[in-house]
Amino acid sequence: MLKNKTRIYAISADNYEQSRAVAREMALPFDLLCDPEREVVNLYGLLNPYEHGGIARPAIFVILPSGVIGYRSIDGTARRVDITHLLGYLSGLNKNPDLKNNELPPKKWVFPSWETVRQIFKNMVHRGNAADWIHYAVFPLYPVIIPVRKMGKLFRTKEKHDGGNKTDDNAK
Repeated sequence: MLKNKTRIYAISADNYEQSRAVAREMALPFDLLCDPEREVVNLYGLLNPYEHGGIARPAIFVILPSGVIGYRSIDGTARRVDITHLLGYLSGLNKNPDLKNNELPPKKWVFPSWETVRQIFKNMVHRGNAADWIHYAVFPLYPVIIPVRKMGKLFRTKEKHDGGNKTDDNAK
């Protein structure tokens, strides 16, 4: 990304040894920073508490030289920012170094190739745990599970605000 005068970093909630192993295995062409205490992950609102006891959601941040976030996309496992939108922003950043993206980045569904599915299965067998197996077994149901969880949180929040009291119209 030197053409766009940017440096790329990834942040992992894994410890240093795990992160180094992943970076080496995947031959990542950028630095992988470790945040096992999840301080930065929490600061940026990226904690996904439903996987592995808390991992970072996939996300992209472009931080301008002034320290301000110019571009942000917090993604899901299977729905990611359209990379052409990000590249268009980076191209515009060359012309205007203070450029901020004020719109929601478009997202695309990500469908893994058979090679990716094979790699996921291999990782689950060699390094996985029960959380991996549950995650991938339930993954096709996420479009149903996530809205149900959000509705449950909404109702619990409403009950707290109402003091937990439910009224019975017949009792009046």
